[in-house]
Amino acid sequence: MEFDQLRLFVDLVREQSFTKVAERNFITQPAVSLSIQKLEDELGTKLLERTTRKVLVTEEGRILYEYAREILEKAREVKSVLQERQDRVMGPMRLATVHSIGLYELPASLKEFIRRYPEVNIHIDYRQAEQVYHAVVDGEADLGFVAFPEVRSGMSVVPFFEDELVVICNHEHALARKEHLRLSDLSGHGFIAFEAEIPTRKAIDAVLHAHHIRVDIRLQCDNIEILKKMVEVGLGVSLVPAQSARAEERSGALRVLRVTDHVIRRPLGIIHRKGKTLSRPQQALVDLVTQEGAELLAQDTAQQYAGLPAGSR
Repeated sequence: MEFDQLRLFVDLVREQSFTKVAERNFITQPAVSLSIQKLEDELGTKLLERTTRKVLVTEEGRILYEYAREILEKAREVKSVLQERQDRVMGPMRLATVHSIGLYELPASLKEFIRRYPEVNIHIDYRQAEQVYHAVVDGEADLGFVAFPEVRSGMSVVPFFEDELVVICNHEHALARKEHLRLSDLSGHGFIAFEAEIPTRKAIDAVLHAHHIRVDIRLQCDNIEILKKMVEVGLGVSLVPAQSARAEERSGALRVLRVTDHVIRRPLGIIHRKGKTLSRPQQALVDLVTQEGAELLAQDTAQQYAGLPAGSR
């Protein structure tokens, strides 16, 4: 058995798609099939059942999957230990993040991290919140980045930033003319919401319910970029993280309004498996994000606003 074979097999069990695994590993689909066939021939047993819709794992395949995960994790650990003995911050690091954090809060820190530690090879997966938790628990990701982090069994949470939710609407909307927006002003308006299982949506629903405010949910979306486009074309208003609306605020594509009578906080956190000793690159990123992340984000935002004419904000 070779590490590459085990890695492809583990990816197949997780993704249940030869096409996705081939794309993820930058090889052809026939190459994935051949690798798995050789693994099955060597072990003398069927590991996977191929159907027209998905890949099914045999009982023997599930046994191998558990061992393969541990083998690959130990291989990464020993590589990290040996690299650390060279007193260098280097090696691979796998991150899983929800889209909004990966697109808006994390880039400034990652840019500085790469400048300081160019020998670290970072791989980032953009996933929904629940998938981020699973990726960390299953060992697919070393660190996860989520909003409204939950303290779960076997998992540690490191808070690193607190964003604010703001109202966005297009410039023709009735709310766009308001200088001071109250939470109650949202009542009755058409609303573009995140999907129900997204933590930010749950927090918004809780706040609106607590203040007896009913909005007319017209559309639900799990992609924040698509959500903003829906608002931009006038399908409704929404509540989104402030950082996610910076570009549209600068360009004038959207009207961005703070709720003056109720600040809705959005805490962000880094998650990793409890008891896991972080490698030097992993610990260095955690330290950078928690100690300097807010300052780097503020600097990045200031640079983006620099040179804008008065009143454009």
